[in-house]
Amino acid sequence: MNIKSSLFSGLFILLLPVCSYANWDSSVSEDEMTGKKSAYASSSITAPTERMGFPYGKVKAWLGVGCDANSEWTYIGFTSSPNLSNTDTKDGYSLIKTRIKWDEDVDNITLSQDWGAKFIHFLDDGETIKNIEKSNTVLLELKWHGEGKTYFKFSLKGSSAALNNIRSECAK
Repeated sequence: MNIKSSLFSGLFILLLPVCSYANWDSSVSEDEMTGKKSAYASSSITAPTERMGFPYGKVKAWLGVGCDANSEWTYIGFTSSPNLSNTDTKDGYSLIKTRIKWDEDVDNITLSQDWGAKFIHFLDDGETIKNIEKSNTVLLELKWHGEGKTYFKFSLKGSSAALNNIRSECAK
């Protein structure tokens, strides 16, 4: 094997994880009791842009969109329940006021998290889905307890195809 092919092989191996992070997946779930379907599109799982310390060092997240016959919703899922600070505590849930960056446009948004849940939900699903469809990346800022500002960046490459797929499933 010559140097050029060795170098190319090494670069190809290094690029494999980058390519796989650019894809979105979709899945369908059916309630066995009612037969009602719901479908989900989700980004690849990503770590924060800077590694957090113990005990949060292994936390990862994904961006998701779900639908059923009547509605669509958006959320961020985490591998363990996020421990966020600077939230507004309500009865059974917390409101999170934060910033989000769609490509180069920064917006202020409000999210909600049921106490102890591994998911944070966007309050304005329609606007969030429009931004997912028209943007290439999204950067979410969260104030993590003991860590300060923590950022999760998601690729939106492949999201439009995944959204079309789940919408066709939810329309059945």
